[in-house]
Amino acid sequence: TMAPTTTTTRPDPFGGAERITIVLLGGDAGPGRTGIRTDTMVVVSIEVATGHTAMFSVPRNQVQWPIPAGTPAYEAWGGHRYPEITNTIYAYGLDHPDLFPGGPNSGGNAVKAILGEGLGLPIDYFAVVDLLGFIDLVDALGGIDIYVTKPVRDPGQVWPDGTVVDVDIPVGQHHFDGLTALAYSRVRQQDDDYQRMDRQRCVIEAAVAQADPLTLLRRLSEILPVIQENLRTDIPVARFPDLIELMEKVDTGSVVSVRFVPYAPELAGTGTSYTLGPDSRGYWSPNLDLIRATVQTALTSPPEEALEELDLPSLEEECRPGEG
Repeated sequence: TMAPTTTTTRPDPFGGAERITIVLLGGDAGPGRTGIRTDTMVVVSIEVATGHTAMFSVPRNQVQWPIPAGTPAYEAWGGHRYPEITNTIYAYGLDHPDLFPGGPNSGGNAVKAILGEGLGLPIDYFAVVDLLGFIDLVDALGGIDIYVTKPVRDPGQVWPDGTVVDVDIPVGQHHFDGLTALAYSRVRQQDDDYQRMDRQRCVIEAAVAQADPLTLLRRLSEILPVIQENLRTDIPVARFPDLIELMEKVDTGSVVSVRFVPYAPELAGTGTSYTLGPDSRGYWSPNLDLIRATVQTALTSPPEEALEELDLPSLEEECRPGEG
């Protein structure tokens, strides 16, 4: 009999999965807020073999996202759609574990089920960090370098510890500590939710670009306690090193990033929109056919082709000098 051949390749840590998809949720349970509303909702999907990455931002104030068949929640509402705005899905799921069963975090289950159904993209994991945790995470990374493409003025911003600060950040290259990064990404006074989503995408992009695997793995002993304290997630801790290694393959210069907002600039003049008209409360609902088709293009075409087909700037272009 022949001896079995031995190879030195490591077993695939993701069990043969073609892609890993995580929904990142930023919650703002701060002073005077009851319950956690996830005003930041970004679905990040990484192709395991190539590191090709797509990011999909879901606005916090859309209604009528669909419920997948087979979940107890499917029969809970007429039309099998969640009737409230998207930033309440997490808290609703926490309050109704019977509708989104399985594991300790029914809020994460609800977000994965509903956003995954709407995008036509199964979501593997969720991670929710509240504002104070975000500050600690950025500080654990040693702060982030970021290029500010438009000046930001937000007088009287209330910070999570109750301090009131006049935020004034000029255009240019900055090194932000956690508090400043938070202040920058949550400005509300001067512009709309959609520009805020752009700043949040750029903060994520800057963090990923700088959180190189060597630094992360070296500092894991400092970072893990911060993560365990501040991040509610269903990613097993044992998987963190594998995810860090996967991040090494991600080219932040060619991330395909889409915001499913009304009046998305890439659809200007096309007569189509990612959203269907507002309801009586002024909330928009998703145009699921267009959203799902866009997601498929972003996932299946090579990044350069997807950016061209969807008429998008790359995230790198949007978050770097000379653009805006």
